[in-house]
Amino acid sequence: MRRSFIDRLLLPAILGLTTVLAALVLWQRLLTEQRANIQAATKAQTLFVKNKMESELNARILLLNRLAGRWQARVLSGDEDKEPDAALLISGYGGCQAIEWVDPTFHVRWVASERWNEADVGTDLGADARWRVPLQHAEDSGRVMVTRPVDLQGGGRGFLVFVPVFAENKLMGFLLGVFHYQELFYSILQDVGQNYWVTVYDGDEEIYGRSGSDPRLAEVWAQETDIGFRELTWRARVWPRSETLANARSSLPNVAFLGGILMAGLLAFAVYMGETAHLHAEVLKREIAGRVQAEEALRQVQKMEAVGRLAGGVAHDFNNLLMVIRGHAALSLSYVGPDNPLRQELNEILKAAVRASSLTRQLLAFSRKQVLQPNVLDLNSLVTQSAELLSPALGEDINLFLDLDSNLGRVKADVAQMEQVIMNLVFNARDAMPDGGKLTIQTANSLLDENWARRHPEIRPGPYVMLAVHDRGHGMDEETQLHIFEPFFSTKERNTGTGLGLATVYGTVIQSGGCVTVLSKLGEGTTIQIYLPRVEETIEVAEKPKALLGALQGNETILLVEDDDAVRRMTRMFLEIKGYNVVEARNAADAIQFMECHKGSIEMVLTDVAMPGMKGGELVERLVKLRTGIKVLYMSAYTEDAAINSGILGPGSAFIEKPFNADELACKVREVLGTSIIV
Repeated sequence: MRRSFIDRLLLPAILGLTTVLAALVLWQRLLTEQRANIQAATKAQTLFVKNKMESELNARILLLNRLAGRWQARVLSGDEDKEPDAALLISGYGGCQAIEWVDPTFHVRWVASERWNEADVGTDLGADARWRVPLQHAEDSGRVMVTRPVDLQGGGRGFLVFVPVFAENKLMGFLLGVFHYQELFYSILQDVGQNYWVTVYDGDEEIYGRSGSDPRLAEVWAQETDIGFRELTWRARVWPRSETLANARSSLPNVAFLGGILMAGLLAFAVYMGETAHLHAEVLKREIAGRVQAEEALRQVQKMEAVGRLAGGVAHDFNNLLMVIRGHAALSLSYVGPDNPLRQELNEILKAAVRASSLTRQLLAFSRKQVLQPNVLDLNSLVTQSAELLSPALGEDINLFLDLDSNLGRVKADVAQMEQVIMNLVFNARDAMPDGGKLTIQTANSLLDENWARRHPEIRPGPYVMLAVHDRGHGMDEETQLHIFEPFFSTKERNTGTGLGLATVYGTVIQSGGCVTVLSKLGEGTTIQIYLPRVEETIEVAEKPKALLGALQGNETILLVEDDDAVRRMTRMFLEIKGYNVVEARNAADAIQFMECHKGSIEMVLTDVAMPGMKGGELVERLVKLRTGIKVLYMSAYTEDAAINSGILGPGSAFIEKPFNADELACKVREVLGTSIIV
């Protein structure tokens, strides 16, 4: 039974994932237990902090109450020396910064403090509502009153404690204790929870905190509790230090998890290797089949390339012959009168030469040596315009449908050649449906990947635009599909076609950077798909050709360089008929030698592109060094020169395609001479 790559990975993946899942569950349980232990220890420490603070704070208040009782006894005995007892209390307990005596009128009478001076003596606390209210409440209730957080005179924040002192039910005054938060809580908690951070809040205000706390640990591990102190409620927050966490955490969860991962990997690897051994043979078979397919595609491309080179060479030489035939026939026709019986024969020669030129152009299109004028265009618009012209030619029994992508990308191609491609494909589809049927033209965006490029070596992976023509005709077998793009191959009856239609399509598309595919089955129809590279440039609006001013005559001197004697003579006759002075050179060396010796003016160089020894472009580079400001016109049946890359005219190059007649040449010469572009 065949197994795919997924089949090979399925069993190892199941075993590996199961083992990893088991290790993950064990790891999670160990971590949960570890976290619970840390949280329990933190909670116990938090409860200890709460009890410690509440007991110590009540002890501080109890000492103040006892001090107030001693002062009450001294007042009754007539001894008013209270300062030694106050100093003893301040020095014995941290956090108490001062003890003051306030008389019943709320005036400070004396102050006992290690750091403060007696500037507060005589201060009227009743003038400030912050002190008057708790003092009045202590007097009325006879109980100890504690204030909210205040700014202390000695710096920092703290709170005040008012203890009323009565003698024989008569208010003798108030014992006022001043406590500094940080110092008081430090004295209480200095020996508590050394491995934990502790902060105390009064509402949102932090009134005590140990330095060095880590907010990230606080968010995860902190435990909170409320501390009740008289009328006040504080909130204590406790969490472990980082080193405490490090000591509390065990490596067992991580060891268990890593061990599970290692075991999962070993199991998965062992099973994977076993599955791979079985699958390797099948993968190798598929790779061999794919390579054979790619090699076959490459051989097909090489075959088409070889046929194209042969066809291009034949067409090039034949075009030179046709130019001579057409030229002499046209000249002879101009010499005979309208009643001369030779006139009809000469006209027939011209017509046959024109038809032959059309065939050579199709051969050049297949060999990808035609001259293209590419523009950025919208294939949807081109298909729509072509469909309007094609409908009458298809007949009433063929229904034409357009399936066009509204978001179609743009391509860069020769408009006239693409129109010819569409017409050839549609007419072939029509011929495949003699009894009529449905013919569909479709456009769509497509992304061709590496696999596609391996099957079609002539293209590169990337974004493309697809143009497809689908018919429901008789279809083709595989043998026919291998030859349909070859020139002069045709499935039609003799004398009903040239066999160059699809060859022209193939050459034009390949020359434009695309590819052509065929999908066909006997009795089910055929779909021919064209893929052209998608571009991001804007659509170009073709400029209208400018009309030439004046006649086609001229009197300038032109250097004519052509290696074919017959073509050179014919071209010279065409130019001299129009009044030009012509200097001939049969090759590039003669042209260079003439330019070195000639001192007169040369307005233009008319040169063939493909010549033995030196190409036309190289010749122009040499001539420019000898004389600047020369205008150049290239001519050829096809070009492989650097000035025209892969059959596409380069910027600034003037070109005329063979064969041409006298008027066509004169028109192009006047166009070049009339421009400001020089080499």
